[in-house]
Amino acid sequence: MINLVIAFDNQDSKLGRYFEDCRNDILSLLDEQNHLVKSILRMASNQCNEAYIDVVVSQLNPNPFIFVAYTHGTDDGLKCNGTSFVSVDNCHYFANTLFYSTACLIGRKLASELIAKGCKTFIGFKDKSEVFECASYRQTFIECDNYALKMFLISDSTIGKAFDSMKVHYTSKIDRLMELGEDIFYIAALRENRDALVCSGDRNLKKEDLFVLT
Repeated sequence: MINLVIAFDNQDSKLGRYFEDCRNDILSLLDEQNHLVKSILRMASNQCNEAYIDVVVSQLNPNPFIFVAYTHGTDDGLKCNGTSFVSVDNCHYFANTLFYSTACLIGRKLASELIAKGCKTFIGFKDKSEVFECASYRQTFIECDNYALKMFLISDSTIGKAFDSMKVHYTSKIDRLMELGEDIFYIAALRENRDALVCSGDRNLKKEDLFVLT
């Protein structure tokens, strides 16, 4: 069974609802796959700070866990309420994790620091990621953002295979939207998101490698 931490900036003025809906999408899957879950730690905006990471999240190590973040980001960290809560200064707390985030830019500096400090695998964006909030488009962004994590949890796929399938899924969505003559800016955002994805660390990681037996 797996321990999970899900951080989401639900109070963000622009994307708070989107971040929360991404979180809810994963929680719905975990409700269906509850045999996989040992614990779920939910970090809303008021918990997304360095003190909470230092006191609470740090206690999960040395056991493995999955850390998921739906927040803003910069090249060297996750941000909430304008301040950093995961950075190069505290990334050692994420040793033995699958670190999965939709935050902008963290695939640059933060990803390499996480792997250097013992993080098993990182999946995220090395450039800015886009979201279209209009009702007709937002579900596609949620589906694409969560695709690799969901595939990893419900199948026997390695994280590397799940990541590759995520990029294929993006491409199939893009091709279909082009056929339908959808908004070119919407299609361009999906294409840029796909091309910004990175997977670092152990691509052969399987969910069983994250099981906590005690």
